[in-house]
Amino acid sequence: MFLKKIYSFLNNPSRKLIYLFNIAQKLNDKKIKVLPKLIERYIRINYGSYIHLNAKIHPSVKFMHINGIVIGEGVLIEENVVIYQQVTLGGKEMGDGMKGNYPTIKKNSIIFSGAKILGDVTIGENSVIGANSVVNKNVPKNSVFAGVPARFIKENSNKLGGS
Repeated sequence: MFLKKIYSFLNNPSRKLIYLFNIAQKLNDKKIKVLPKLIERYIRINYGSYIHLNAKIHPSVKFMHINGIVIGEGVLIEENVVIYQQVTLGGKEMGDGMKGNYPTIKKNSIIFSGAKILGDVTIGENSVIGANSVVNKNVPKNSVFAGVPARFIKENSNKLGGS
């Protein structure tokens, strides 16, 4: 059983990415400078993703395909969120890092390939963001949003978390 879990971990890039990120973040919080930056660079080179060390990501988040994911410094991602490849979560203008203008992704949401969520917006619980959508306003819980700019499509009846 233990070996099966080790095997699963070693063959799951999403779990490894979250694990490495959590280690780097804990070291960074302890004011250790070099090692977290090396881990951040390792993630960027080996996984093709950039995740700022100040982002807050719940350990249960799943990156289905980790290539091309960009997560800015003020992003907050709650539990059971699923994120696909080429997703960007970040500010929408220079200096947003100082202002804290970054997205919050509430629990049980799904963000499909190529979506861009920009600025101080909240994606509500159990929401779905369609592929290649650009979200620049709040998304209510239990919604499906898609398009450029993203707009309401329908209510999400496939709730992941049961709320």
